Amino acid sequence: MSDDKLTIQKISSIIGNAPLASDIQQSISVALQHPSVHLAAKNNPWEVFDASLQAAVRDIENHPRGRLFKRLIEFGPLNPDEPRTKHTDGTTTLSDPECGECVEFIYSHMVNRFKGELAELLALQPCIELVQQLNSEKRLPSSAQLYWGETVQERRKIASGWGGFAKGADGLIVDAKKVTLTILGAVEIKSMQRSSRTLLEQIGKHIARVKGGVRLAGREWQYEHVTISPKTSMHRIMVTPSNWKVNREYHFEDNGKSRKLILAEPTVPSEPSLVKELSRGVWNITLSWSREALEQAAYEMTFWYMSQVGERIYRTKALPKGWEGMSPEEAGYNAIKQMLYYMPLRYISPRHQRLAIRLYNVYSFGYALAADSREMLWPEDFA
Repeated sequence: MSDDKLTIQKISSIIGNAPLASDIQQSISVALQHPSVHLAAKNNPWEVFDASLQAAVRDIENHPRGRLFKRLIEFGPLNPDEPRTKHTDGTTTLSDPECGECVEFIYSHMVNRFKGELAELLALQPCIELVQQLNSEKRLPSSAQLYWGETVQERRKIASGWGGFAKGADGLIVDAKKVTLTILGAVEIKSMQRSSRTLLEQIGKHIARVKGGVRLAGREWQYEHVTISPKTSMHRIMVTPSNWKVNREYHFEDNGKSRKLILAEPTVPSEPSLVKELSRGVWNITLSWSREALEQAAYEMTFWYMSQVGERIYRTKALPKGWEGMSPEEAGYNAIKQMLYYMPLRYISPRHQRLAIRLYNVYSFGYALAADSREMLWPEDFA
């Protein structure tokens, strides 16, 4: 098997979508072919994808609610028959408020974090192609370089001036000389639909922060050596996903002893990414992949992450009764579905009940079948 096919297979095993994995591999490969493009990892497509994946995992695990998630898998919520409680020992079973916080964390942070990483990887190719086009049209110098993702750090704006460095723009186009740095453009990527006004405001904030100095791939540029291009020659690039829906079709296969639910193959984009100049220097890129397709893959990534947490927990801890035949990874998968099944029976808010049900449905029946359901699904719903 070729290295490319192996990489696609490895990515697909995590995101659950081979065509999407292929496009991610292709987008990264294009970036690695250009010395003027700077990534957090640079040896091969798998290392770039894994660096992106691990950045999201670190963010999840360092988040204060990341510990709640681990406790959810290992200990879960209180038994449905137990009375309402706001008290917790902070180490084992989750209290009712903690259950709500944990569901919110999975839905609003974990899924969105993984979804954002996928969008950034897919955006590489169309952004690089746009920079090449601007080079050929003499609207960018041939010396222009593109710094991407974790390689871009900007100073925080604080009351007394400038603070420490934090993650900057999703992409920054610069012209780096021996001593001076000129900012030629900035990229803002969203994994969901957002208005141009919102994205341009965020790009504007990044450009304003760059005035305090910037760190690119580890090299720091002091503010006095940073020049911002005039508005007439600055390129503001907004990237959002398409809006088509994933295939909801399914069928059953009967092997004589049981029936197996089979979901439709992943939906493949019918159009390439679309690049459009809205006004002078203001660009909109619509990715070929849609918000739903990215969200579907992000749920698969959270499910993969749950298996990793389960593997760490059950590597040294005995499996619960009835789970003896499972691997530690399978126990992690099973644990989250079981905990989410019980959670709506606890004293949590209506919103968190809806989110727990949605998560349970997605992890039990797949994103396509669960996306439109507000009620807990059962196998007989698909008979």
